[in-house]
Amino acid sequence: MSSTEYMNYENTKFSKSRGVGVFGTDAIESGIPADAWRFYIFYNRPEKQDFQFTWKDFMEKMNSELIGNLGNLVNRTLLFVNKYFDGIIPDAPVDEELWAQVKDLEAKITENLEWANLKDAFHQCFEIADICNKKFQAAEPWKTRETDPASCAKLIHNLCYVIKDLMIMMNPYMPQYTQTIASYFGKSISETKIGTPAIEGMTWADLGKTEGLDKVGPTEVYFKPLDQKTMLAFREKFSGAQQKKAEKEAKKAEKKKEEPKPALTPEQQIEFFNKNINLTIAKITAIKPNPEGEKLYIETLDDGSGTPRTIQSGLRMYLKEEELLGKHVIIAENLAPRTMRGVESRGMLLAGDYKDADGKDCVEVLDASWAAPGTKVVLEGADVNAVKKEQITGDDFFSVAIEAKDGFVQIAGKKLLADGKELKTEKALNSEIG
Repeated sequence: MSSTEYMNYENTKFSKSRGVGVFGTDAIESGIPADAWRFYIFYNRPEKQDFQFTWKDFMEKMNSELIGNLGNLVNRTLLFVNKYFDGIIPDAPVDEELWAQVKDLEAKITENLEWANLKDAFHQCFEIADICNKKFQAAEPWKTRETDPASCAKLIHNLCYVIKDLMIMMNPYMPQYTQTIASYFGKSISETKIGTPAIEGMTWADLGKTEGLDKVGPTEVYFKPLDQKTMLAFREKFSGAQQKKAEKEAKKAEKKKEEPKPALTPEQQIEFFNKNINLTIAKITAIKPNPEGEKLYIETLDDGSGTPRTIQSGLRMYLKEEELLGKHVIIAENLAPRTMRGVESRGMLLAGDYKDADGKDCVEVLDASWAAPGTKVVLEGADVNAVKKEQITGDDFFSVAIEAKDGFVQIAGKKLLADGKELKTEKALNSEIG
């Protein structure tokens, strides 16, 4: 038997009677393809813990994973065949290195499905798509089609067969989409038992085979991105009476609260920081993704205490593991521990944000490579040995505005120092630090 925990809706529960949530007829009327809904449900299947559906998360995962990863691989590869090979899949040798990775994941997917680990198997399909996307980008076939035609043909040939495998494996999850893509190859995905021949069909037994595909017919983009405006409109539409009532009650409660405390003056921020906030240099000695949090890294730090420290950072969308491993970073050491996606985080890593030349959101982690783990970060003129408060809240930390101005990290005009040297940013030159 395969059972799950609960999927909840926004900040409440699904309720047909109260009109809270998206149900069958709602999904049809939304105009969003059925397989996009199937994708989201399986991608976030609550197999080990409850999961909360939010429209924001639906938009982000659909646009990044379904369209930006899988859809991107399929569209760019098949369009390349049509544009540069007249729709004929080039004949080329097998890419042994690529297929070693793919077949290893295919074996894991098969095993996970045998044990009804549907979510893990689905995620591994997207791992394959990601590997292939990176290979496409690194190989630059738009250049090699002229400078190295054999290399270009080998890449496209092998990617077509990997896509074929992905469509077979993802057919139980997204039957309409996978059958459509299979049809571009002039094939269909058979629902017969493994190993049973099917006319023009593809079965699980065809995984890993690099023969049988000849051409690619005319293609169309299947999934369209969901924009912010549409997402917000759907969230409002399906909020229901219960949600509106909750919002109304929340507003009433808000009015009863005390007036918010006024923001600290620059002088008060400096005084508060010197008495309460403990920033320390720490070296990242190990890093891995949190399997339950797609944006989170789990980092092990040497903070100079002799005991490894674990923190979590939402940096997976911005930085690779190798870009962080070994860095001497600045952490809010005395921030109260917080459990995120099943792992306790003892502190927070400091970073600033900026946009690159293409307007893409980027993050720069504060770096103090010259300072040893355990070194205290202080404001210029402050006592480096001052005793700080043992533990602070997130509200305490954010009551002080740490920011980069022209590359210098400071608070109220006073620069932050590590081992007597000023902290600087290289790219996030003028940004809030958090």
